[in-house]
Amino acid sequence: MLRRRSASQDEKPWGRAPVLVLAVGLVPRLLLMHTAPVLSGDLYRYLWDGRLVANGWNPFTRSPADPAFAPWHDGIYAALNHASVPTIYPPLAQWLFALAWKLGGTPLAWKAVLLACEALLVAGLSALLRRRKLPAYRLLLYYWNPLVVVECYGSGHVDLAAAAFLVLALALWDGGRRIRAGAAWGAAVLIKLVPLLLVPALIRRRAWGALVAAALLILLLYLPFRQAGSMLWEGLRIYARNWDYNGAIYPMIRPFFRDGDAPRMILAALLAVTVVVIAWRARTLSGALLASWMAFLILAPTVYPWYLVPAVALLPLHPDPGLLLLSGTVALTYLPLPAFRATGVWSLPAWIPAVEYGSLAAAWAMAWLQVRRAPWATESRPT
Repeated sequence: MLRRRSASQDEKPWGRAPVLVLAVGLVPRLLLMHTAPVLSGDLYRYLWDGRLVANGWNPFTRSPADPAFAPWHDGIYAALNHASVPTIYPPLAQWLFALAWKLGGTPLAWKAVLLACEALLVAGLSALLRRRKLPAYRLLLYYWNPLVVVECYGSGHVDLAAAAFLVLALALWDGGRRIRAGAAWGAAVLIKLVPLLLVPALIRRRAWGALVAAALLILLLYLPFRQAGSMLWEGLRIYARNWDYNGAIYPMIRPFFRDGDAPRMILAALLAVTVVVIAWRARTLSGALLASWMAFLILAPTVYPWYLVPAVALLPLHPDPGLLLLSGTVALTYLPLPAFRATGVWSLPAWIPAVEYGSLAAAWAMAWLQVRRAPWATESRPT
C-alpha cells in the first residue's frame, strides 16, 4: 500500500545533493556551448538582431532582407530563417542579443549569456525549494532534463532567459518582495510575451504593486524602440496569423474552417478563459504559472520543443509526470528534419503529435487515478 511521505523526509539538510546535481548537469552544457546549432537557426536571428541594436538600428522597423542591410548580408544573414519577417523578440531579449554581439557575436557568446541567466534561475529555484522545504534532488528534474540541455545549449534558444526571470519572480514573490517580483516578471514578459498569461493570477491576488512595477518596466524598455510605431508588432502579427506546427488541437479543428483565422481566434479565446479559471483555482502563483503554460502548449497552433523550457523549469516545484513525459516525446518533432534538408518540404506526420499529446493525456489520467485511489485522497488539501 502506498504511504504518504512524511514532512520530516523533505526537511532534511540538503548536504551535497545540489553540488552533485549541478556538477553532473554542467558537463553537457559546457560541451555543447562550443558547438554550432544544428536543429534550429534561431540563434543566428538573435545575433542578427543583436548586431542591429549594438549599432544603433531598430530591428522592428525593417526585415533582414531589406536592401538597407545589404552591406550586412553575410554568413549570419545566410543562416537566417524567414529573413523577410521583422523581428518578433521583445526589448529585453534585444538587449541580451546586443550584449552577446558585444561579447563577440558568436554562438558561444550568446550561450555564455544564457549560462549567466541560468545561474540566476538555479539560484531562484534553490531558494524556492528551501523555502518550501522540498528536497534538493528535485533540481535534477530541471537541470538534468535533456530538453533543456539540447534546446538551450545546443540550439541556444532564448526561452531559457525568460524562464530565469520567471523563476526569479517566483522566488521574490515567495520571499514577500512583491514589487521586485513584479519587475522580474515584467522582465520575463520583455523576453517572451507568453508570461503575460500570469496577469489574471496576479489580479486574483491583488498584486497591484507588482503589476505597476512590471508595467513601468515594460514601458521603459519599449520606449527606445517606439520609432517603429505599428511595426513593433508586425513580426508578431505575421507569426500569429501564419505559423502552425505541432499543435495539439489546432490541426484537428482547422479543416472545419475556410482559413486559419477563425480557429486561431477560438483557441485564443479558450486560452483566455482557461487562464482566468486557473487563476481563481490555483493555490500558488507557481502552480498558476505552470498550469497556464501547459494550457498555452495545448491550445497554441505552434509548439516547438523549446517552448517547453519555462514549464520544465517549474518541475522541481511541481513534478508533473505528463510534462516530464512530454519533454521527452517532443523530440519526435525533429524526425522530419533530414527529409526537409533534402527536399525543402517540411511535413510533420500526424502520428507524432498523437504520440506526444496522447502520452501526456495518459500520464495525467494515470496520475489522477492514483490520487483518487490513494488512502489519503479524502484528506483536506493544505492551504
